[in-house]
Amino acid sequence: MSDEVAIGIGGQLVSGWQEIEITRRAEGFPPDFSIGMSVPVGSTASLAVAGAGCTVMIGGDLVITGFIDRDVQSGSDGQHQVALVGRGATADLVDCSGQWPTGQRTDVDALTIAQTLAQPYQLRVRLGPGATAGPSVPQWLLQLGETGAEIIQRVARNAGLLAYEDTDGVLVLAKVGAERAASGVVYGGNVQAWTAENGMDGRFSEIVCSRLATDSLQELAGDDFYDRAYDPNVLRHRRLYMVAQAVGADDPFAFTSTRARWEQARRAGRSAVVHATVDSWRDSAGKLWTPNTLVPVSVPGNRGGAELVLGEVTYRRSSESGTTADLVLMPPAAFTPEPIVLQPVSLADVKGSDQ
Repeated sequence: MSDEVAIGIGGQLVSGWQEIEITRRAEGFPPDFSIGMSVPVGSTASLAVAGAGCTVMIGGDLVITGFIDRDVQSGSDGQHQVALVGRGATADLVDCSGQWPTGQRTDVDALTIAQTLAQPYQLRVRLGPGATAGPSVPQWLLQLGETGAEIIQRVARNAGLLAYEDTDGVLVLAKVGAERAASGVVYGGNVQAWTAENGMDGRFSEIVCSRLATDSLQELAGDDFYDRAYDPNVLRHRRLYMVAQAVGADDPFAFTSTRARWEQARRAGRSAVVHATVDSWRDSAGKLWTPNTLVPVSVPGNRGGAELVLGEVTYRRSSESGTTADLVLMPPAAFTPEPIVLQPVSLADVKGSDQ
């Protein structure tokens, strides 16, 4: 299968790129690219200009739909290079302030909020396979100065979803590891280099999550609610206190328990990371390595499990290293979205104070 990289600009496909770096990720957006080639010395032809819309193709597969951020020409005596640097369409949500017609909404879910913020920038939003729009947010206020991306990532976390850009420039709200790759990362097979990093410095034997920062009921023979989560793989005593900050949660006790268990699971997941450079941009079925897929991983030192989630992939090509793909993989728990509270004040408390 040909993996020629071509960029579509103004109805034309331009190929022949010699230096290629294309990155897609499951955590955050947009994807980005940097490509370059040599052209005849003294050439005045302009392949593209900054701000132009574009598509990036690998063989017959679309990988990025977005815009050129910068067009760069450089050279020296006897040399002339052209480079294009760009990002996916959701770059506008990262760079620009969030816009909302009235500045507030009631009873809206993560999908509705994301769609409303994406609309001024002519972007679409969809749910990934098996994902739901999340719980209804009773009241949501736009904070001036926040970017659309900051808001969307927050409401996606509240819905237990990842937010990232798909190849067609559409923002996707997806469950973690909803699909599987046809093949994996195998030492002695397709792996050219790897690093398996296992850490214990970010893990704790016991995480105590409190509803409040102080024990305000101690003198009244009471106790503020807290919950504990344990990591059986941390063999010495290491305790971490944390505050759930569940001020606006309808059920602060349940939220505190959930927050404690999330903290333990995510820290355990983030402690096992595999960085691998493989010899192809595709798995055994001919599909490009794709973020948020479960990938079998068999390399020395991997303690994260037999299947890891692909968090980021960079397709590279250069005269020095040839064609390779850099993969960043972690256990599914590492990507579990953080439980948060979106509204700063409990609406139930507000109603109670009016009575």
